[in-house]
Amino acid sequence: MKMKLRYLANSAMLMGALMFSSCAHFLDLEPYSEAVDEAYWNSEEDVEAAVSGGYGLLRAALANHSAYYAYGDIAGTNVFNKFENEDEDWNQMNQFKLDYAIADSETDRPLKQLRNYKLFYRVINQCNRALTKVKQMDDALFDEGKKEQYIGELYFLRGYTYFYMYRIWGELPIVTVSPDDVINSDYVPRSSLADVAALIYSDLEEARTRLPWEYEDNEDFAIRANRGVVFATLAHMAAWDQDYAKCVSACDSILNSDVYALEDGENLANIYKNDSKELIFQLFFNSEEEAPDAASDINWTTVFFLDVLASPYLTADINKEKPNKYLNTSFISSTFSDTTDYRREKFLGYATGGDIIPIKYTDVQLESSSSGSIYIANNYVIFRLADIILLKAEALTAQGKNSGLAISLLNQIRHRANIGDFDGSVSLQRAILNERARELFLEGHRFFDLVRYYYETGTSLLYNVTEANMAKGIHYWPLDPDLFENNSVIRQTSYWQGKI
Repeated sequence: MKMKLRYLANSAMLMGALMFSSCAHFLDLEPYSEAVDEAYWNSEEDVEAAVSGGYGLLRAALANHSAYYAYGDIAGTNVFNKFENEDEDWNQMNQFKLDYAIADSETDRPLKQLRNYKLFYRVINQCNRALTKVKQMDDALFDEGKKEQYIGELYFLRGYTYFYMYRIWGELPIVTVSPDDVINSDYVPRSSLADVAALIYSDLEEARTRLPWEYEDNEDFAIRANRGVVFATLAHMAAWDQDYAKCVSACDSILNSDVYALEDGENLANIYKNDSKELIFQLFFNSEEEAPDAASDINWTTVFFLDVLASPYLTADINKEKPNKYLNTSFISSTFSDTTDYRREKFLGYATGGDIIPIKYTDVQLESSSSGSIYIANNYVIFRLADIILLKAEALTAQGKNSGLAISLLNQIRHRANIGDFDGSVSLQRAILNERARELFLEGHRFFDLVRYYYETGTSLLYNVTEANMAKGIHYWPLDPDLFENNSVIRQTSYWQGKI
C-alpha cells in the first residue's frame, strides 16, 4: 500500500490541543503523548482515554473551519447568501464552485482546508492503533464486558468517520492499520465506492454486535456510541447507497427500541440543551478549555456559531449587531411559510441590526472578559429521533410502497410542529424533503438530503448544479492539490479532474 499520510502522527494518542474535555467524565481524561505510547496500554483507564481521544479528534475534524456545517448546510444549498470574513471562499462553496484556485501558501483558507481530509484520517489512525493495542490486552484488565464495548466504540468511530468522508469524497484510501513507521510507510490509492462501503458496513456491524442500547452512566447519553448511534449511522449510510430496505430496517430498530422520545412541540428548544431524550448522537462542546486562542492548533471551533449569531442572542460581553454569515431570506420565507409552525419561534429570531438569525444555537459564552477567549456550550447535533422518523418516510417513499405509513410518519413531525397534515400539494418525496429542511434546519443535513433527492427523483435542487453535472459526480468534493505533493498514486475526484 502507498498512502504516506505524512500529516498523520504515529500515535494513537494524537490529541494535544485537539483533546477537549467536557462535563461528561469520560471526556475529561488527560491525553497521553506519543512518547509514552508503548508503555501505555496497561489498564482500562488507558483505553478509556484512548477512546475519548477518538471522539476528540472527530470533534476537531468536524469543527475545523466549521466543517460540519460547511459540508452539510453551506456548500451548494443556498441557505446562506452573504458572507463576511473570508467571504470569497464561502461564496464559492455556496455556489458549489469547489475548484476555486487558492495559492499553496494560503494554507489556512477555509476552502483549501475543507478539500483536505487529513484531520479525518487522524481519527482513522487513532482507531486503528487503539484497536490493535486493545485487542492484545489481557481481558482481566477490564470490568466484565468493557473490553468488547471499547472495541465496539472504536469500530463505530472508524466506521462513522469513513461514512462521513464517503459522502464528501466518495472513493477513499482504505487504511485499517496504524504503521509503526509513518515516514517510510506506503502510499494507498483511493479505493472504489463499493470497497469503501463494504468497510463501513463491516465496521458498523462490528460495533453493533458489541455495543448495548442502554448507557451505564446517564452522563454519557447521546455523547458516546451505543447501538442506537450505530443504527442511525447505518440508516443514513443505506439511504445514501439507495438500499432503502436496509434503511427502513435500521430506522425500525431505533423506533422500536424505547430508548428515545420526541420532545413536545412547545419544548423544541430542549433539544439543543444537550440532555434531551430526542438526541441519538451529539458531539459535545462545553468547556472553557475548548476556547480558541493563538496557542491552539485548531482555532476555528466556535466560528460557525459566532458567525451566524448576533446581539441580543449573545452575552453582553459580545457586542455584535449583525451576523457574519447571512441567512437567505428567500429560503427562510419559503421554508418556514406557515405562521403557526412552532419552529419559526424556536429556531429563528432577529438580530439587533434587523437580520434573521438562527436562535437554536445561542448558548455562546465568554471565558473571561480579560482574555476574550470564546467557547460554546452548544453541541453539534448529529442524529436525533425526528431525523430518523423522516428518513424512514423518505426510504418508504423511494421504494414506492406503503405511502400510507410514510404519510403517517411525515404527519407525526408536522403535528408536533403545529402545522397541518400533508395535503398533496406537492409530491410526497418533495414534502418529506421540505419537512427535513424545516425540522433539521442547520443541523448538517441539507446538502446530503438534496443529493439523495436527486438519487430518488433525478431532479437537482442544489444551487448552481445541473442534473447533467450530478450524473457526472459533481457532488463529490475535489481533493486539494496539496494532497498530491510527492504522491503519485492518489488521483483527483473524477468530475474535478483537469479543473483544479
